Amino acid sequence: MVLEYKQRESDGSMGQSVKVGTGLSIDEQVLSLGEQLVQEKIKGIQKDFLINSLGQTVTQLKLEVMTLKGRGE
Repeated sequence: MVLEYKQRESDGSMGQSVKVGTGLSIDEQVLSLGEQLVQEKIKGIQKDFLINSLGQTVTQLKLEVMTLKGRGE
């Protein structure tokens, strides 16, 4: 990725493009995207863990309700 700007001429018109530097190299872009992918995967794993944990809690509560109903309470 090349960054550039238009140079202003003495008469106020826009002149030629001037390169001022480069952005991330392809390798740096790939590394950055890889890091973002890992972060998203971790978020997904955390969500799955939370969902499973909540599912277990709901199941335990249902069993407790069934037990209480069975006792006639």
